[in-house]
Amino acid sequence: MKIVRKTKNGESREALLKEYFITASLIALLKRVGEEAAKAAPRRAKTAALAKVRH
Repeated sequence: MKIVRKTKNGESREALLKEYFITASLIALLKRVGEEAAKAAPRRAKTAALAKVRH
């Protein structure tokens, strides 16, 4: 399904709804995976990742 939008200059822009939904789904999936990975990570791994960098 296509959406046609007119800009201020009178130009038309077509956007595919399908692409919007796929992008939104991927963002939601990646967010969920990150949250679940954070829950599953052991407590010591979270603190170990915050090591100081030597210069």
